[in-house]
Amino acid sequence: MDELSVGRRIAGLRAEKALTQQELGDAIGVSDKTVSKWENGGCFPDITVIPILADFFGVTTDYLLRGTPRKVQYLAANYFSDKWRMQVNEKYLQKGWRVEDIEVSGNGDGAVVMALVLEKEIFE
Repeated sequence: MDELSVGRRIAGLRAEKALTQQELGDAIGVSDKTVSKWENGGCFPDITVIPILADFFGVTTDYLLRGTPRKVQYLAANYFSDKWRMQVNEKYLQKGWRVEDIEVSGNGDGAVVMALVLEKEIFE
């Protein structure tokens, strides 16, 4: 999330509605100079204005600030143990990954193999 990316999204949404910076500013209660600063990456919109912008354009605040998410998946597989469970928790789950699917199989000797399909949204 940087000022220029947020500004580009605001400029794109404004262009889709065929509005001038002045018209957008009037609609949400800021000056055209403020809109220009946002769009040129000079600053972020004030935190109180972000939900107003999102509602005005019909998008989420997440989209305004972070862009479009892209889902990525990762396959983690290993013999199941408490140590591996802790590694999965520390390496993946605590960093925003979520378990999309899980497969467990045993080989008859007491060993259990677990495969996890992990998924995470990355914003571009």
